[in-house]
Amino acid sequence: MTVAAGLFPVLVRSTLNPAWNLTIYNAASSHKSLGIMLTIAAIGVPLVAIYTGFVFWVFRGKVRLDDASY
Repeated sequence: MTVAAGLFPVLVRSTLNPAWNLTIYNAASSHKSLGIMLTIAAIGVPLVAIYTGFVFWVFRGKVRLDDASY
């Protein structure tokens, strides 16, 4: 049996007061914060993908070393 399965649902036990235990239920994010994170991810991931594709397209091809190179 793993340690995590033995502690379920308490993740961190409090030695001072059992009411202060950290459980998976009181450590979870609220629906509002999860919705905000989803909105930011839905906007940010396509922007990063477009930027990565643009940079790849601009810097495609072989590097040529000639007299004009640094």
